[in-house]
Parts: sequence; structure tokens; C-alpha cells
Amino acid sequence: MEIWSGNKNMEAYHKMEEELLSKYHGKTAVFCDGKLVVIGEDIDDAIEKAKIKTDANRFFVRKLFSPEEQTNAILGVVNEVLGL
Repeated sequence: MEIWSGNKNMEAYHKMEEELLSKYHGKTAVFCDGKLVVIGEDIDDAIEKAKIKTDANRFFVRKLFSPEEQTNAILGVVNEVLGL
């Protein structure tokens, strides 16, 4: 069982992950009720588009970077904060 099992939005993201990363790398994806709602240039753009497109007020938002890129970005911030 995957850790995202039972979460419709995370399941939808993981089913589409490869396609999203190849087509929309660096952009932001917004999911609602297990469906991709919009792709935006950044989080603000994506959320605004999602609010217009749906009546929802809660979304699953994902910046479309590979897991390695995400890890490197997080480690970079941590190292900067710690002065490493």
C-alpha cells in the first residue's frame, strides 16, 4: 500500500506524475476531488485559476519538479539556514 492510498488528489497526481513533469516542468498543478483542475505558472496563478474554475476552497497544490530537484532545493535551504 502506498502512503497516498485513499487520498484522491494524491492518487490522481501520482497517476499523472510522469506526464505532468514532462509537459509542465516547473509549473504548478492544482487538484480537487481527485481531478487535475489547472496548471499555473506559479502557486498564486494556479490557485486563482482554480478558484475561478471550481467552487472549492481546498486544493491539493503541487509544484512540478522531480523528487531529486525537490530534495536538492530543501537541502539547499536547510544548509543556508544552518550556515553550511
